[in-house]
Amino acid sequence: MNIQALHFVLDVDGNGSIAGWEIIAALKWAFSLPGRLMVEGLGNIPLVADTFNIQASAATGYASFHSLLATVLTLLFWVGCLVLITRIGADQKADAADTDTASAGPAGMPHYRGPKARKT
Repeated sequence: MNIQALHFVLDVDGNGSIAGWEIIAALKWAFSLPGRLMVEGLGNIPLVADTFNIQASAATGYASFHSLLATVLTLLFWVGCLVLITRIGADQKADAADTDTASAGPAGMPHYRGPKARKT
């Protein structure tokens, strides 16, 4: 199976060295890859390809790789990844022992209140 979205050449001009603009192009390619893969997959389903006018197959060419649909799918993918990353650990339940002290540290560790005052 030939997946056109995965074709990438880092040394575009073929001079044997990698310039700064080629690194920026590689980063753009990497960040747009999820949307390009989704558009190419949808382009192989005839009903969906006709409905959304996707041209991402060997028969029609690969013009839809830089379309609004590919950009929106890429954006949704990365926003979804950020949401998942920020939600890790957010739903942890508080232990019953930690509920009585508002500023308790990690589970099982008592809150340090500083040195005790001397009795006089």
